[in-house]
Amino acid sequence: MGELYIERKEVSQILRKKVFFVEEGDYGKCYSLIGPNGIGKTTLIRHLSDELERAAKPHTYYFNTVLEAGTSFWQFWTVLILKFSDTIGEEELRDAPVPNDRLVEKILKSYQFFEENIGHQDDVVFKMNATRELSSLFEYYTKLGIRMILTIDEFDRAQAIFKDGQFFQRLFGLTPKGANRLNLSIITISRRSVSTIAHHMQEGSNFQDAFPALALKGFSNEELEEYFNFYRDMPCGLLEEKERQQILCLCGRSPGLLMQMRDEIENLDGSPVDIGWIFRERGAFIKTAYERMCTLMRTEYVNQSKTRSSMGIFIEKFIGPAYSEKLNEWVEKLYDYGFVTRVEKSEKNVFELAGLTDYRDKGELVYEPISPYFVDFVKDFAVLDELDSLAAMLEQTERSIRDVLMRALSKEYSEEWETVLGQDVQRKDDYLENLRRIATENEADQRNIIISKLNVLAFNDYFQIIRKHWDIMKKYFSLYSSLDELKQDMYSLNNCRNTSAHLNLEILNESGRHDLRKICEFILENFKCAGGQRTAEASAEKSSQPAGGTGAWHESMIGQTVTLTQTEATTTGVLRGVIAGTSHGASLSKKYLLGRGTPARMLAGKDQRIRLTRWDENAQKFNAELV
Repeated sequence: MGELYIERKEVSQILRKKVFFVEEGDYGKCYSLIGPNGIGKTTLIRHLSDELERAAKPHTYYFNTVLEAGTSFWQFWTVLILKFSDTIGEEELRDAPVPNDRLVEKILKSYQFFEENIGHQDDVVFKMNATRELSSLFEYYTKLGIRMILTIDEFDRAQAIFKDGQFFQRLFGLTPKGANRLNLSIITISRRSVSTIAHHMQEGSNFQDAFPALALKGFSNEELEEYFNFYRDMPCGLLEEKERQQILCLCGRSPGLLMQMRDEIENLDGSPVDIGWIFRERGAFIKTAYERMCTLMRTEYVNQSKTRSSMGIFIEKFIGPAYSEKLNEWVEKLYDYGFVTRVEKSEKNVFELAGLTDYRDKGELVYEPISPYFVDFVKDFAVLDELDSLAAMLEQTERSIRDVLMRALSKEYSEEWETVLGQDVQRKDDYLENLRRIATENEADQRNIIISKLNVLAFNDYFQIIRKHWDIMKKYFSLYSSLDELKQDMYSLNNCRNTSAHLNLEILNESGRHDLRKICEFILENFKCAGGQRTAEASAEKSSQPAGGTGAWHESMIGQTVTLTQTEATTTGVLRGVIAGTSHGASLSKKYLLGRGTPARMLAGKDQRIRLTRWDENAQKFNAELV
């Protein structure tokens, strides 16, 4: 089946009118097209350029470039000017709307100069003459009535490639902000905003003003409907509502993920569509895409001082707790960058489209993540890496509480503990059955993580369980003077962690932030005290259970970020050590470390932040990877 293209109408109309098909007498504009991986930036530009080619618009020429690592300033411009020479040759120059033989000769002379000096871009004399030739070339084209369109893809690399700022200054000088009007439009294409990339401008200049951002966001509801209609011509036919919801839960509004999911379904050759199986067996592309998005959001900031990352604001907005007084202003930045979307009040948001409970802001617009599963992905795999954030502390506390509940209940009720749990909290079963959690569970199958009803409960639910089983739970909360005191803290945490997974209702003030940190630290201190008791119990029961505690505890630790101490490199190239605060060992394989370019001997003797990936029953230790 051929490529499925769904036009992004809002951005396409701007670029069509202001860049590719400008009105008579208009010079056109420059833009930076930004957005995360897979959002469709390059595809959009390719289709607009194909449309221009089919229209055969006279005296308008399009050139696409891609920034490659190792490219120098003059290598970039030399290659581009040689493309000009091949496309806008002498015949095209003399046929220009405004005949001028003198300018034609000057352009031909510039072509000849760059052709003759291929390979001499590092010569000082070449650079002096090349600067003179380049500074006038676009002006000559403009005077001849020739219009040019230049796109620069992978512009994120510009910061690393062109370190001295000359490249950004040259581009700035070719825009309406930096020069006389040229019949030239330049579009930079990047994942990050140009304000993040081009920080080498001279004082007083603003590169972003010269290249205003056009953020390409996820599919609109109308575009999603168009996407699903294309299944009509596939072997599977139009999908059932449940299958649509499952796809939207995982892929959301991401064009790249939706297109790849469509390819995976097409490869089923007419077999029944099982989205859970595709995710489990073929779904690495989803995790990879979200890992890249997390990396991008950690390096894109919402404030000029670069102290607040997009990732931190995303966590506050969609996971909680919220504590930034400028949260609403900074969430708007996430929208400007294309990290979140919003829909009109009358439309269904992505949670509703995925069959989840109706979440809504109180205002006219609702901000939403690219997909519901991305919220889970960030919560499960990224939050604990935000070491200084309140979200990380709250997440660590919640995971520890779940761990204690699982350990205590499984010890008391053995394999029936989940049945007991279901009787204790007789609601939220729909959450547990929803693909939002099934998706996490499928991932868990590969990582040996236990997913139970605990994963969909809130702090007030945890307290109800603790109170009902206080006889077996009280040793884990020994520093509390009463159940009422514990209840007060647990309900405070519940208010901090918005129970609506992605909607923050209240922003914590300074006092609230202080209280939250204090409560989390106090609960974790309780568990440390109980840990000494557990160690004594483990010694007494050593003959009847494996070292390290129950299998449930091992599995609950998978995915946790911890500190590895007493590190040493073995003779076989393995890095091993002890998990801080425990007697449990963990190791990182030689193959994994060499793949990262960090052999064990370089890390030995230093504490390392690691993520536990697997419990090795035979070796009685965890396998891990570096954070």
